[in-house]
Amino acid sequence: MFQFMTATRIIFGEGALSHSLSMLNQFGYSALVVTGKDEQRAAPLLGYLKQQGMRYQQLSVHGEPLIAMVEEMAAAGRVFKPDMVIAVGGGSVMDVGKALSALIPNQGSVYDYVEVVGRALPLTAKPLPCIAVPTTAGTGSEVTRNAVLISAQENVKAALRSTDLIPDMAIIDPTLTYGTDKELSARCGMDAFTHLMEAYVCGDPNPLTDMVCEEGLRRLAPAIIHACEEDDPKARADMAFASMLGGMAQSNAKLGAAHGLAAALGGMLDAPHGAITAQLAPYVMAENILAAREAGRITLLNRYRQLAVILTGRQNAEPSDGIVWVQRTLKRLSLPSLCHYGLCEAVFDDVAVQALRSSSIKGNAMPLNHERLVNIMRLMCKQEPIHEHSHSLSD
Repeated sequence: MFQFMTATRIIFGEGALSHSLSMLNQFGYSALVVTGKDEQRAAPLLGYLKQQGMRYQQLSVHGEPLIAMVEEMAAAGRVFKPDMVIAVGGGSVMDVGKALSALIPNQGSVYDYVEVVGRALPLTAKPLPCIAVPTTAGTGSEVTRNAVLISAQENVKAALRSTDLIPDMAIIDPTLTYGTDKELSARCGMDAFTHLMEAYVCGDPNPLTDMVCEEGLRRLAPAIIHACEEDDPKARADMAFASMLGGMAQSNAKLGAAHGLAAALGGMLDAPHGAITAQLAPYVMAENILAAREAGRITLLNRYRQLAVILTGRQNAEPSDGIVWVQRTLKRLSLPSLCHYGLCEAVFDDVAVQALRSSSIKGNAMPLNHERLVNIMRLMCKQEPIHEHSHSLSD
């Protein structure tokens, strides 16, 4: 038995935002609008709200969303009393939008509802209608049931999680991602890859998430370089679609150690989430494949083999070829190592301890202990090409 949940309505395609603006009227007459640094991408929406004479209040999110910041925004939102929340931006913007839709009608502090550092209480009041409009292709947050926030006190990321947090409407317009710079496009694209990859090999997949992951990976593998380096419209559309599928996959299957470690590292490093998961991905894959061989997990090894087939387009690909594809893609995209953001061996033990408490780690393809997690980080910091040291990964 399995369940599959996603946004009530998904509108996808070039020009989707301008074509769907009239649908906002069904949710009411006032909107709390959350935007990112580039407010121009929200211009069609703001213009429509003015034209319709709708009340709206605009809030801007710059950087990773801090719990304290969301507390202040929720207090302001309760005074404004919006009928809906509309988030137009990257993953952080959509996470803040979803969090505000939940917190404004519910009393109490953010810490009452978040996991890890809070009480993880269930929401008592239904969230406000939420409309998510991504302007990057990476997090898939427009179709997920969680909002990731940073607790500055504990230096850790914590999730506000509920099936009610899935946006009522996701408007995915690839034209909103046109012109995104290479580095941002790269780390977002590799974040989408990590969602699809970890959900595909996780400990709790299902037939629908398998289909979603395979299609997402098929779209992403040939598109990511063209999208990042050439701003190619078709590649941008494929990346937006793959990102959305990655969001569906992580909401309905599990993730793994890359996201478990990233949850701990995200609070310690001033590094974007996508940059962290991207650098962790190949080393987590290698450790899982090694553990699977030691345990004789043939079914899991076959999944990694199929993953490699999709990524490379070669029917005779081996599990280690998938790792090679990831490392070559990271090198081509010039994503900085985590040492560039200040990661050092002194924190490895603390990070491993925190990662083992995360919800993501529970879904990992293989059970990984403290020592294996530390090994992943050590190898990652050395930036060794795994395939040159991984003869044990080949059949």
